[in-house]
Amino acid sequence: MNTDDMEGLDEETRQEIKELQKVTREKDGDEAYAESQFNIGIILAQGNNVSGALSVWKDIERKDSPNSYAYAQLNTGIAFEKNRDTEKALSAWSNIKRTDDPKAYAHAQFDSGVALDTKGDKNAAQVAWKNINRADDLETYSQAQYNLGLMLYINDDKESALLLLEAIDHSDSPHAYAKSRYLASQILKEQDEYEGALKHLCDIKSSDDSRVYAKAELIIASLMKDMGSDVGFLDALRRVQRKDNATHYAFAQLMVGFDFKNKGDTKQAIRIWSNILSSDELKIYMSAQYEIGKLLIFDHESKNYADAKNAFTNAESDYPYETYCYKKICDLLEASKTKKLGLSLLEIFNLVLDVVNILTLDFRKYADEEKPFERKLAHYTSTFTANILLESDEEKNFPSAFRLNTINNVNDPSEGQLLIRKLKSVKDNNFTALGFNEEFHAFIGCFTFNNDSLNQFRLYGKQDNKEASGVSLVFNKSFFQPKNFAGGISYLSIENTSNDTKAVSGIDSKKLYDKRVQETKNENGSHKREVIKHSVMRCVYLDPASEYFHLAQRNRLTFFREFGDKTIIKDGIKQSQAEYEWGIYQDYIKIITDEFKIAYEDLKVTYEEVETEINSVRFILGSLKQKELNTLLDEILLPLKYLIKHSAFREEQECRMIYITSIDRPEVTMKYGSFLYVEYEPSVKDHLDKIYIAPAALQHKRYFEYILQNVDVPIEVSANVFR
Repeated sequence: MNTDDMEGLDEETRQEIKELQKVTREKDGDEAYAESQFNIGIILAQGNNVSGALSVWKDIERKDSPNSYAYAQLNTGIAFEKNRDTEKALSAWSNIKRTDDPKAYAHAQFDSGVALDTKGDKNAAQVAWKNINRADDLETYSQAQYNLGLMLYINDDKESALLLLEAIDHSDSPHAYAKSRYLASQILKEQDEYEGALKHLCDIKSSDDSRVYAKAELIIASLMKDMGSDVGFLDALRRVQRKDNATHYAFAQLMVGFDFKNKGDTKQAIRIWSNILSSDELKIYMSAQYEIGKLLIFDHESKNYADAKNAFTNAESDYPYETYCYKKICDLLEASKTKKLGLSLLEIFNLVLDVVNILTLDFRKYADEEKPFERKLAHYTSTFTANILLESDEEKNFPSAFRLNTINNVNDPSEGQLLIRKLKSVKDNNFTALGFNEEFHAFIGCFTFNNDSLNQFRLYGKQDNKEASGVSLVFNKSFFQPKNFAGGISYLSIENTSNDTKAVSGIDSKKLYDKRVQETKNENGSHKREVIKHSVMRCVYLDPASEYFHLAQRNRLTFFREFGDKTIIKDGIKQSQAEYEWGIYQDYIKIITDEFKIAYEDLKVTYEEVETEINSVRFILGSLKQKELNTLLDEILLPLKYLIKHSAFREEQECRMIYITSIDRPEVTMKYGSFLYVEYEPSVKDHLDKIYIAPAALQHKRYFEYILQNVDVPIEVSANVFR
């Protein structure tokens, strides 16, 4: 090595290298020389001089010392892999033989397997891991056996995976043993063998692997809850300590707090949630602070609204809209002149949150259905638009992202107005054109439960204004954000800009910018901002002149189209599967409808109370305060504003993805002065379940089959007749 290789090293390290350099082949022999050269390389690598280390290790030959040669090649491969040169890394590792050094050989085979697995060469990875013998190195052998078991599990060979995992011995590797028992428990749980799963989970000790132990205790808690053992549930959660894993500890504390809250012990819930630190896991910390704030704001005896506001402030990054409204309401509750109004606004705000929760689609299974009822939604569009969403063409910047378009383009004149008119008991159909709101502008993506509807093909699936000449893009549930996503209402990302609004409305979205929007890079190097995955909600159809309402839902025909003439045996009786599933679905929809009806009726009553209170405040605090309070009321109702539609559009059975923000935000695109939209990040092609070709667009079927040839997406001709 030359003197340049020692640049940047401290004097003590330089002296250490100089001492090692005194070892020569002639004086000390080949083996001692090889060992000293290997150690010099280690010192250089630790000093970030990787090129110098590689140069030294390269000179070590097998005939000098098989052991030093093996470890030089092992570390050479590690250095190349860190530099993302996998081929050179694999080449170095392949030079090592078991006869050189069994332990180095085992490590090289293990690392080769990991690199090959990352490359996607699963078969070669398995071969590398299978090359490792127990006698080579117990720890590495056990880790390789775990990886082989995991690969079998991923490939759905659960029985073989279980045999491999259960053969891993604790004495060989406590760490691999803990991971193997955890994965084995998952397999047994999926096979409904809960006792076996529990036994494996209980075998894991904190000293084996503290993180895996903490995860195991969380699963034990879940199983105990399913088995109806509240004591076992809480005991498992309490066994999770911060020293095991801070994130799992925070989650366990969050769950314990909810248990106390559900039992009515709010003081204990607050105490438990207060144990969670932001350094444990920021997202869980904010959830805990948000829950603390909610408990305190409803505690009207202690009137500890200052602490409630402080808790909401701690949570505002993940719950911007909710914490903004709650803190405004706290201000009203603290003042005697506005306390009664504050109580009414608190009630109406929580009703709004309840309704949003009721209307948000839940993609989980219900009852004993085969699959989730509402697992896919359709979007009708032209063949031209479908093409730019699906075709790959770098020159034209295809494929395009799915767009949420401005609410001002819709064909319903009652958009954004019907809810307030119903709450005010206005019963006519005299709607004015929707005003253009720059600060609270809504962008929507429209979907429907009717995947193959002639009427929607005629209205929305059109090319060149020709009816039924487009396509129905059917999206699977992964295109949307699941209902149980932690955090607040995700579709409100508001940054007020006008001076009039800023005086009374201060939702600050600067900190949540990165949470709602992500920046991506196009093929041409330009940057764009896209809205991240959002939840989707069913619309509610109201009749202005009566009390009729209807929640968007699947119709009976969709079940017969899905199941055809399939039959099932239930309670010993053979029956149509379509009729059976339709019956369960009706029960499911009735529950949601009843929940909405109760919340909506309460909303109407409370709205009248709020209006009365605001009018009273005007005489006490003046018209400016009245205007401020009316603005707050509008902001509180904002999440529901674009989910309420006129009953005339009921047949559409629409669900919506909504994004509300200011039009001067960077993610908003404006073209030709009025063409306004935001782009949605998830890829269309990667989340399609099926495509239906409209009756008048059959000539396009072969083309779509061609551009989707590498994607498993069925393309079907519509079952509807049309001429």
